[in-house]
Amino acid sequence: AFIDEDDEEFGYDTRRRNGTSGRGDKNLFQMLQTPSAWMMLWSGTILCGGGTVETNNLGQMVEALGFSKVVVPATMALFSVAQSGGRVITGALSEAALNYNTKRCCIDQGVPRPFFFAAASIAAVLAHTILAVATEEVSFVIGVTLSGVAFGMAWPLMVLCVGEIFGTAHVGANYMFYDGFTSAAGTFLLSKVVAQQVYEEHIDPHSSQNGDGVTCYGQGCFRQTHVIIVILSMTCVMTSLLMQYKTRDVYNKSER
Repeated sequence: AFIDEDDEEFGYDTRRRNGTSGRGDKNLFQMLQTPSAWMMLWSGTILCGGGTVETNNLGQMVEALGFSKVVVPATMALFSVAQSGGRVITGALSEAALNYNTKRCCIDQGVPRPFFFAAASIAAVLAHTILAVATEEVSFVIGVTLSGVAFGMAWPLMVLCVGEIFGTAHVGANYMFYDGFTSAAGTFLLSKVVAQQVYEEHIDPHSSQNGDGVTCYGQGCFRQTHVIIVILSMTCVMTSLLMQYKTRDVYNKSER
């Protein structure tokens, strides 16, 4: 049975937020009995999978759309910079946001950390929407760069939320579960299964170069993949907001 995060024993006090172990600390087995653990796992998996779709298939995307080959290294460099920037900015911004005056927005003092999972998911929705309709190099580069931002945002959020929501006593084992599972599952589900299946279904032997029957050309090669990621990312927005609600006691400063 799931553990109800709204119970009093799940609440965090200031000492726990500062890294002191308490009765709110959960090991991996206990963590996986909470709805929030699975909500964060879903959001992290889709965000990470959406990013690896770009890194693993960027060359084929550029080839399918008929862009110059120089677009590949340039776009990959921008993706790397964007995901690195996403990590740094998200960590700092989400920390500062905890102390924002948000009373005017009908939110308790500060912006809860899980809200940024929703923001990352929205960035992924925008990124893959652009990529689904991109026909020019500029729009393609913008989409990939924005996808890099969304991908980068997921990693610091998982580290910080695992420690804050489930305690610091077992934070190493708990986070490594997310680190390994989201990368493996997201890459396999979206980059391997979805992207490869869509790509192969749109190969036209008559239009393939030299009639090799293994190369796909045109927008259809990856469009459906991006649409699927957009839909999945929309569900991540909802699960992230629900996780924010379920863990509200962790971040509710008005009760301290």
